[in-house]
Amino acid sequence: MRGLLARRAAPRDALPYIATTLARAGHDLRRAMESGHPTACELLGLTPTGSVYAGRANPIEALTATATSARATQLILAVLLGAAEDATSRQTWRNPTRDNRAYFTALRDWGYPLSPVEQLVLTDGDARSGPADTTTPGEAARGAEDGPQNRAVLDAVTDDGMTGGEELSTN
Repeated sequence: MRGLLARRAAPRDALPYIATTLARAGHDLRRAMESGHPTACELLGLTPTGSVYAGRANPIEALTATATSARATQLILAVLLGAAEDATSRQTWRNPTRDNRAYFTALRDWGYPLSPVEQLVLTDGDARSGPADTTTPGEAARGAEDGPQNRAVLDAVTDDGMTGGEELSTN
């Protein structure tokens, strides 16, 4: 993800993702805002300063003073991707939210190779539960544990919930 954010410009279709994520104003984004965007700072190679309540300026804010429009778009994207990453855990595949799906869909569409566990977030109920799509996403994900293909993916998950010992999405 650092490579994506180091580019001169955001992916071509980043603005719809940005607009949708901001319009939803989800809990994950609000939580990241209150905590000073630690993951966004990390992704940008900055040292997080802590909560907004600490009274210190966020290092991302300093970058905006001289940012071009293209760089400002990248900074916004970093804030939103950092918030989404903060909300991602080793259990996300079990009960993915609309925001989780939007996040992993955007990453996939921008060329990020999703791990098998990350791909489970995007697997629809049809693929997991059979021809009828009558299950909720959480029920479908729990059903994935029983399928032989998905069992192999789940068996490959290490104790920290990641495949191959890699950190989910931040590499």
